[in-house]
Amino acid sequence: MDIAVLIGNTNTKIACITEKSIRKVSTCRTDEIDIALKKYEHTKSNQQTIYLASVVPEANRIVKKCFEKVKEISWKDFPFKINVRHPEKLGIDRLLNAAGSRKLVKIACVIIDAGSAITIDLVDKNGNFEGGVIFPGQALIVEALKNLALLKNIKLSKSKSIIGRDTSEAVSSGITYGIPFLVEGYINAIRKENKKFSVIFTGGTGRLLMKHVKIGVYERHLGLKGLQMIIYGNS
Repeated sequence: MDIAVLIGNTNTKIACITEKSIRKVSTCRTDEIDIALKKYEHTKSNQQTIYLASVVPEANRIVKKCFEKVKEISWKDFPFKINVRHPEKLGIDRLLNAAGSRKLVKIACVIIDAGSAITIDLVDKNGNFEGGVIFPGQALIVEALKNLALLKNIKLSKSKSIIGRDTSEAVSSGITYGIPFLVEGYINAIRKENKKFSVIFTGGTGRLLMKHVKIGVYERHLGLKGLQMIIYGNS
């Protein structure tokens, strides 16, 4: 049994991982990763490897300080083509999602990861990463709006109507329906060039987003499944 550590901008996932299973998954805030790692100190062994995939270089030092045998995953470890200009600058989380999608489907795939940011990535029918789109997630949009003088004291609620009757309702509608409309628009645009593909949602707000878009499936641990494939192969 090995340990997988996936470090995101806001949250980090830590799990016990083998070729056949992903167990004891815990999620913590990335700025509290040192506390979370203490729970896994009892599992240390000479045969065990800590597999680290991170988009926060500063947090990597904490993991390497806690464990001796750390293998940091980079874009060079992926067995498929990465068709972007600078693969070394690509977020490792997006590549892990692409790898995880190949454990679930064998056709082209659109992956929507909804967290602090929302990414929409395309994996072709051969499993190659074709690039994608990044825009702010719900929390970042709310934070940005609250920097405006007239919106500092808005109270968000679940919007029942697309057209708001006051400022709070208008902003709530923009959050509730605007992001799904944007995602749907990208899916429809991608469909014009790729007739057959699956849609997979993941991320902290991915399940809710999927319910509004009304298409696709939700996979909570897509990135971990991708790491499992990179470590142990496509079994």
